[in-house]
Parts: sequence; structure tokens; C-alpha cells
Amino acid sequence: MSNIYMMGDSTMKFNNYYSYPQFGWGQGLELFVKEGVLIFNHAENGRSTKSFIDEGRFDKILKDLKKGDYVICSFGHNDEKIQDPNRYTEPFGSYQDNLKYFMDEVHKKGAEIVFATSITRHKFENGKCVNSHGDYPKAMLEFAKKYNQICIDLNKITIDLYTKLGEEKSKKFHMIFGENVYSNYKEGKDDHSHLVLEGASTIAYLFVKEMSKIKSGLNDLFIDLSLDNQIDFEALKD
Repeated sequence: MSNIYMMGDSTMKFNNYYSYPQFGWGQGLELFVKEGVLIFNHAENGRSTKSFIDEGRFDKILKDLKKGDYVICSFGHNDEKIQDPNRYTEPFGSYQDNLKYFMDEVHKKGAEIVFATSITRHKFENGKCVNSHGDYPKAMLEFAKKYNQICIDLNKITIDLYTKLGEEKSKKFHMIFGENVYSNYKEGKDDHSHLVLEGASTIAYLFVKEMSKIKSGLNDLFIDLSLDNQIDFEALKD
């Protein structure tokens, strides 16, 4: 059985009890894989393509990666932090260089890599959700096109979804809540970057749905979203 490895930042990361109710969309993807498929989520808070390499995190994936496995790669949130030389990359320079390094090394292992642009932040102007990631989504899309790689444009997909729902309704996807709602966030949160379960599962669903339009063995690891008979609804009755 092929495995899935995930590499990215906090928007993809696996979160435990201590950061609840925060979820990464990589966590949400667990809802959409077939029984027996393993997801190894190496995404980590605050990482860029540069720091993920420099800290040896990519090496850990390569150590375990085998022929027939899949890597899902999504960076950009932290590559854009020009004030931090440990993380910053130039979108049409070192950022694309790092994406190529990821691609080349994964292919050497006989595995497949799928790229995904950064999900949007919950940022609205004049009633519309706007891109807050500069040229990084464009740079990843252009890179993928040049090297004939799969790239799911989660940035556009989430911008379109948020704009359709509107600013207030789309808040439900993020860590936005008042005081004393959760014991570990007694002062509340107004975090428009990170996701809660509904946001993570929705974005994972959109990722799988978009992947289903593309020819890739990765789709064999996902459940068929068009089949309701995968659930025994009778057994769920009280």
C-alpha cells in the first residue's frame, strides 16, 4: 500500500489536544483516505521551503519515502516573510529552486509529488476575499506548468469559496471565537490564518475533489466522493 507524506506549514499541520480546536487541512485529509492508507504529516508551524530543508525535515521524509508513495507539498505562508532571512525566499528565485529540489529528490525515490498553493487567509476588501500571498501562488503554478507537475490551486479555490460565502459566514473556518469558549484559549482568538475542523475538512474535501479531475495514482488512495453507499447509514441510527 502506498503512503502519503505531507510537507508544509501550520495550515497543513497535525494538531493535538494542546492546540485544539486548531486543525490543519492535512489532518482533514484523514477523512478522505481509504482504509489502510497512512498519512505521515511532517508539516510544521512557521516553516518555509528554506527552513524545512535547512532543519533537515525534508531529509526525514526522504529517509522513509519508497517507490509508489506520494508527497503533498504546500508552502508560501512563511516564504514571504522578508524580515526573516532564515525563512524568506524569492518567489521566482529561491522559492522555485526549492520546489525543484523537492521534486527532483522525490522522483529519485520513485515517488510522486503533488503541489498545492497556500490556502488563503481570511482577508476581505470591499466584500471580496483577496490574495494575501503575493506572487507565491503564481510562482508555484508557473513552476508546475514548466515541469509538467500537478498543482492544486488551493489559494484560488479558497478565495473563491470565501468570497461566495461572505466575510461573516467564512469566519467559521478559522480560529475566530470569543472569550472562555475553549479552556486553552480563555482570552479568545482572532486568528484569520489558522483553521478549525470545519475549515480543515472543507479544504481537504476541495483538494480531493480537484484531484479527482486529474489523472494520478494518488486518487486511488482517496474514497470516491460520489458514492454514498460507502456509509452504512442504517447502522448509524440510534
